[in-house]
Amino acid sequence: MKWKLAAIDLDGTLLHDDMTISAYSRDVIRQAAQRMRIVVATGRMFDSARQKTQLLGLGDVPVICYTGAWVGLAESGTVLRKEGIPAETAAQILQDGRTFGWLIQSYIEDAICLPAPSEAEACCRKYRSKEAVYLGEAFYHPETDPTRLIVVEPDARKREAIRAYLQNHYGDVVEMVHPGDFFLDIHKKGVSKGAALRALGRRWGIAPEEMISFGNTENDASMLRVTGWSCAVANAEPEAKAAAKEVLPLTNEEDGPARRLAELLQQR
Repeated sequence: MKWKLAAIDLDGTLLHDDMTISAYSRDVIRQAAQRMRIVVATGRMFDSARQKTQLLGLGDVPVICYTGAWVGLAESGTVLRKEGIPAETAAQILQDGRTFGWLIQSYIEDAICLPAPSEAEACCRKYRSKEAVYLGEAFYHPETDPTRLIVVEPDARKREAIRAYLQNHYGDVVEMVHPGDFFLDIHKKGVSKGAALRALGRRWGIAPEEMISFGNTENDASMLRVTGWSCAVANAEPEAKAAAKEVLPLTNEEDGPARRLAELLQQR
């Protein structure tokens, strides 16, 4: 198969645990970019995703971010695709969060919004490139459609209970995905990395069967299922391993995706 596109997740896949990209991975991906399109596909917000993607030195490549809710270009910052949760539904979920004591972040126009500072949000800061905006009471009454909401809950059982509640009450409008760590991402129904990748494929005339993808968590499962070949890193979560066509023998710390990509380049 002549692969025409490679989609690569960031956190836990391409990035090492200290949030760096190895020189080896950068070199392999630059070599691959001479033969196929490279797309970064991440749950990060656009600003943060752009900064990491620019380290690869690939130019104005597409970045699927917010787990598929946005697609933009790494260098110019041009946004190609944008979807959000209807403001009315978002307001209802935010009010539920206040009632039940959930820590929820809202993302609006690439800004992180909270009602007030909280010590509990410290675990989120390693993924950020900017500080949160504190809105007070206005946080619970969004005037525009939030790109996504994130529930931060370290207890997995509580997190799953919140997910079940949201599915039961709002499942016709939103859907949830666990992107790793303590987070539960809430997006407009139909939003996913896989859907965004299909849209880019239509733009470029590339079929999903001509794509390869790399990931490590549930929020990667949609693209791991849709692409012609897909790889989960050795330390991926069960949902990613189940969706992938191949589980790599190496972890993100061992540059598993880049080493597999290098092997594929040699086979061509």
